[in-house]
Amino acid sequence: MTQTETAPVVVTGANRHVGAHMAHRFLDDGFAVIAQYRTTTDEIERLTERGAIGIQGDFADTESTLAVARSIADQADRLRAVIHNASAFSPTEDDPEDAAAQFQAFFEVHMRAPYLLNRVLGPQIRGENDTPGDIVHITDIYADNPGPQYDIYCATKAGLQNLSASFAKQLAPEVKVNAIQPGPISFEDWVDESARQQMLDATPMARTGRPENIYRAVRAFLDNDYQTGAVVAVDGGRRLGG
Repeated sequence: MTQTETAPVVVTGANRHVGAHMAHRFLDDGFAVIAQYRTTTDEIERLTERGAIGIQGDFADTESTLAVARSIADQADRLRAVIHNASAFSPTEDDPEDAAAQFQAFFEVHMRAPYLLNRVLGPQIRGENDTPGDIVHITDIYADNPGPQYDIYCATKAGLQNLSASFAKQLAPEVKVNAIQPGPISFEDWVDESARQQMLDATPMARTGRPENIYRAVRAFLDNDYQTGAVVAVDGGRRLGG
């Protein structure tokens, strides 16, 4: 379906996998796209070749995050949506000092960066013809049911989900703010075959999802002008598997 939207959609973490797929799909559907990324990849080059605006920057600390937010704000007077997809994922480190550094890094990406981007960009997020604009936070099913070996990851994703509810209250009615909880969409290279199979055995749909499943959920939020503060799982039923 071709859209007539001219205000860009911002996708963070657009340099790989789900983020890259969403950015491409927004372009397919006629949206302008601002693709935030930390490191240049072939996907970013393809996106910019297709007309996306690339914003390189890190969410390492307040200063670098605000620089990204201001760079985005400079690109357009109005933004149609901001999709907070950037993420960091790994098991919690055994050494307490290493875990503390990991906690800070995950907090920066999952919580402080979305918070600051929402604060800076919120006034520019608007839909067409007096309809609301959108913010979508990509959290995780483990925000509600944490895995102990990933406690830092789960806690910071839960914090992001809580921020989503806060911003839904703060920014209404001009901006709708919703969250998506992905389940097993893909596996990191370091996840061994037995762990992968265990995950799939606990997933009622018995398979991983696809980035397109996440994109469709995001588009459903954008297309519904009366949905805010929602949390939608896209997980093949994994959250039911214990």
